[in-house]
Amino acid sequence: MNYFTGASVIIITFVVVLCIISLRRRAEFVLNFLLRTIVGVISIFFVNEMLAAQNYAVSVGINPWTALTSGILGLPGVALLYGINFLKIL
Repeated sequence: MNYFTGASVIIITFVVVLCIISLRRRAEFVLNFLLRTIVGVISIFFVNEMLAAQNYAVSVGINPWTALTSGILGLPGVALLYGINFLKIL
């Protein structure tokens, strides 16, 4: 085995390991995003129900935009959506 073959094997192995690590991190990011989205939409549903039971006229709709907001920002994003809606009624 000459120098060029040995170096190319090391480089190819290094690139494969980097790709595997990158895919793992990307999968972790996607899983976290989906988890935040699901928790956010469920939170919106239950907070809407709680506010309706207390006779408040504020509710956040469940749609792709609110799901995206809760997926990116998490529960603070849900609080932001309710804050915006509370400001609308002032």
